[in-house]
Amino acid sequence: MKSVNVHRILVPVDFSPAGTCALQQGIYLANKFRADIFLLHVLEGIFAYPNEWFDQSVRAPGKEQLKKIITEKLSEISEDITKKHGVYVESLITIGKPALQIIETVNERDIDLIVMGSHGTEGFEEVFVGSTAHKVVNLSPCPVITVREGVKSEGFKIIVLPIDNSRYSRQKVSNVLPLATKCNSAVHVLGIIQGEDKSDIAKLNIKLNTVQEAIENAGLVYVRKIINGKNIAIEAIKYAEEVNADLVSIMTDHESNLTGMFMGAFARQIVNHSKVPIMSIKPMEGPYESAS
Repeated sequence: MKSVNVHRILVPVDFSPAGTCALQQGIYLANKFRADIFLLHVLEGIFAYPNEWFDQSVRAPGKEQLKKIITEKLSEISEDITKKHGVYVESLITIGKPALQIIETVNERDIDLIVMGSHGTEGFEEVFVGSTAHKVVNLSPCPVITVREGVKSEGFKIIVLPIDNSRYSRQKVSNVLPLATKCNSAVHVLGIIQGEDKSDIAKLNIKLNTVQEAIENAGLVYVRKIINGKNIAIEAIKYAEEVNADLVSIMTDHESNLTGMFMGAFARQIVNHSKVPIMSIKPMEGPYESAS
């Protein structure tokens, strides 16, 4: 497995409570990885922003005034992060469809990780709710951590790593272990099987053995468990809540062939409504999984 490191973190900023929680997680990870932070705001229409942001003496505030306001707000955030944490921060403002602008920025800036809120807030256009978060998760070439409003803890003390018999399931490991190592996380390896077929169980245990070996070699604390369930996403979220996990890692694509993960509206439900932050990873073709 190729180990993945994090040098550049993109945090889309919509000034919502969920976005604020995501920013705190982004700052935490930037400190751990000594990474740079890129703040991105995608400009919306004037009426998507609170009236109190604008000079009330101006009858019809325009895009230039809005851009100036956003620039000032992002500058304040950037300066505060750099002052308190010593992290390099760059602010970006774009215009267009949020999901496409996020992906374009990822490609242009060679981003390694996106950390974003999964909900907007009342009074704003809900930029990162529903289809936008879903599109980003499915289109992003790099991992995406989505954070729901109300997440209070910073860091990832417990990470749930669901593994099933789908072809690409183990690819999460190369993304999760560097993060777990930096954060000194306990990794819960959750094997999920459908039915009682002995050959399927044996195949799953072989996969779990390789994952366990990688975790042991990394010197991390881990828990290994197998459960029987029809849907890996639902079972993973339920287990994560039971153990008070701080992160669940899932694949965005190929696991859906077996489990229905990340298909249509169900994907939005998982990304937007999980109480636990989700790390979504796009599978890649490679020798590690090709022989399974």
